[in-house]
Amino acid sequence: MADDINNHVLEYLRAVRADMRDMRDILREQGSRLTRIEVGLAGLRRDQAADA
Repeated sequence: MADDINNHVLEYLRAVRADMRDMRDILREQGSRLTRIEVGLAGLRRDQAADA
């Protein structure tokens, strides 16, 4: 009985760990995308300043 409970807890913890790994990957991707947006925006501002 206790082994069943331990197995269920371990299975649940593995699922949580996998979900957290997925979220970490998503956040890393979003951080990269945000950086590219910021670089692009800085380029636009630089171009506007040069035109002014």
